[in-house]
Order: sequence, then C-alpha cells, then structure tokens
Amino acid sequence: MANRTLADLIAFLEYMSSKGLMAKNTVGGRKAAVGKVLGVLDPEEVEDVFTINVDQAMARFINLEGKSYTPNSLKVYRSRVSSSIDDFREYLKDPASFQPTKPSRAQSKAKASGGAGKPKAQTTNSKNSENSSGQSEQFSSSSNVLPIPIRQNVVVRIFNLPFDLTPQEASKIANVVKAMAME
Repeated sequence: MANRTLADLIAFLEYMSSKGLMAKNTVGGRKAAVGKVLGVLDPEEVEDVFTINVDQAMARFINLEGKSYTPNSLKVYRSRVSSSIDDFREYLKDPASFQPTKPSRAQSKAKASGGAGKPKAQTTNSKNSENSSGQSEQFSSSSNVLPIPIRQNVVVRIFNLPFDLTPQEASKIANVVKAMAME
C-alpha cells in the first residue's frame, strides 16, 4: 500500500518535527520507539503500518529485546508507536485539519522520572565496548537501531544513530552510503 510503509511513517514523524507540529524531542522519542519496536518485524509486515497489530509487535519486541528495558519504558514505547501510527492515519485522512495527539500520562510521568525509553544497560558508542550482559556494543539490543527497508526482503539497519542527528550529519552519512552504490 503506497504511502503507508514504515519509511513513510518515519518521514511523517520527521515532517511533524520540521514543521513544528511536535517538539523535536518528542518526535525523537517516537522515532526511536517506532524504529526499535517495528524493527523486529519482517519487511513485508511493515509495508502497511496500518495493518500492524501493535500489541503483537510489542510482544515480539519484548520477547527479543525486552530484558534490556524497564516495564515502564516498554509501556512508553507501546504508547509512542500507537500514537505515531494513529497520528499518521489521521494525517492521511485529512492533512488540512490534522492535530497531533499529546503525549500520554504514562509518557509524561516516565519522562519526568527519567525512565522513558531508557534501556537498563547503559552503553557507549565504542565498537569495542561491552554492555553488562557481555554483548558487543555494536549489536547490543540497547543500541539505537534504525531499520530501513530498501527493497523486497532487504532491510538495512543503522546502529548507534544519534537521536539528535543534525541535517549536516545526515548528509555526511548519506554521502558515505552513496559512495558505496554500484552503477
């Protein structure tokens, strides 16, 4: 379904930030949650985000990576994913009258206590470091991972992408990736 893919959802979130429809930090939190939770799904499952059962996606995420997160963080992730999809659906219905949803109380409380989206194991960006479970940081479940479906059955995952990435930094990364392309 055109315009309803995971990539479209992420582009919509970026649009909300760039147009001032939502605070950049809020969008960053939503993008992180969407990327991590929906990142456990297969590429064909994220071709139409409106058909995703968020509860099932969260159950899979928890089974695969939940040990690295507090129960409160997982609740906030679920809320952020649901809100992102709901806002995207409402925007596509009527862009002219679209109003984004406000963060839920669970998100606000978790943010106030410093628990929103914080993995249990703290990690660094060093390739050689290990987290508390002995996993290499490069592939730790607590890393910031952005899945990018590029074609049928091919998903590229970018690890350790900072949540506060600047346009200049994004261009630098894009240029390195472009240099890898074969013509």
